[in-house]
Amino acid sequence: MASKDIVVGPWGGSGGNGWDDGLYTGVRQIELSHKDAIGSFSVDYDLNGKPFDGPKHPSKHSFPTAKIELNFPEEFIVGVSGFTSPLSWLATKTPVVRSLTFKTNKRTFEPYGKEEGIPFNLPIERGFIVGFKGRTGELLDAIGCHLSL
Repeated sequence: MASKDIVVGPWGGSGGNGWDDGLYTGVRQIELSHKDAIGSFSVDYDLNGKPFDGPKHPSKHSFPTAKIELNFPEEFIVGVSGFTSPLSWLATKTPVVRSLTFKTNKRTFEPYGKEEGIPFNLPIERGFIVGFKGRTGELLDAIGCHLSL
């Protein structure tokens, strides 16, 4: 059965600059910075059995960094959820990604940032995340996913 790739999202605001990492064969690692919102975001992907460093999406604010290491190929992302809302101390009053939680077929990595604002949830019943897209400026303004179904 052939796989089908679809894009879901983005969740968040219209600030920052848009980016799209594209499609890969899986996710090996996610690195993000977080405090009361998500700052920088980058992903190490799998490309046909080999590690591939995805583009870095730095923010203008320095927050503590977290690294999510997956046991690829046995472990893959089957859900992402979080919250979006504006931050009072940002110059722009558009929504940003306040928190992210990643669910794999084996465990949950949760939550990074602050669970405050409007929630979003993407449970994936058949398939998994093979890429990310979004917007980054002062912080991670928005996030979306490429799914392989």
